[in-house]
Amino acid sequence: MGNISTYRERIGCTIDALAEEVLRLVCVKVPNTRVIFREKDPETLAKKILLKKASDVFSINDVYGLRIIVESMEEAYLALESIKRTLPGFLDHDYIKEPKVRVNEPFKGKALRLLQFIAYRNGASFEIQITTSEFNATNNLLHEEYHRRRYRFPNL
Repeated sequence: MGNISTYRERIGCTIDALAEEVLRLVCVKVPNTRVIFREKDPETLAKKILLKKASDVFSINDVYGLRIIVESMEEAYLALESIKRTLPGFLDHDYIKEPKVRVNEPFKGKALRLLQFIAYRNGASFEIQITTSEFNATNNLLHEEYHRRRYRFPNL
């Protein structure tokens, strides 16, 4: 099934190094870019593998997750173009053009607004989200609520 150390070996770099690389390539077109990042914690990763009935850690697209924060929607698409030219992968969702609205409480009517790109390095996928400063706060709230609901079952 694999674990985070297996994933790190295959991807061949730390999340920090990957974030620096992505920041450098996006800053060429969008100078005032910020990149925040995280590595999925082992407990959540194990639960996600079970929930998705995934065969291994390499079936999970967001073991490494990066969020690029820009000032405008135009800059978000410029950042996406820079990434698409350099990194193999695909645009998984365009939640800027078609926001993902949450209809359940407590965030009824709030919309997820970001571009979700799945990139690859050495056969390991990682997720890049691109959003604006304005959308980022709402995106974070929605993601935290999603995680509380999705992964709240007891430890495995």
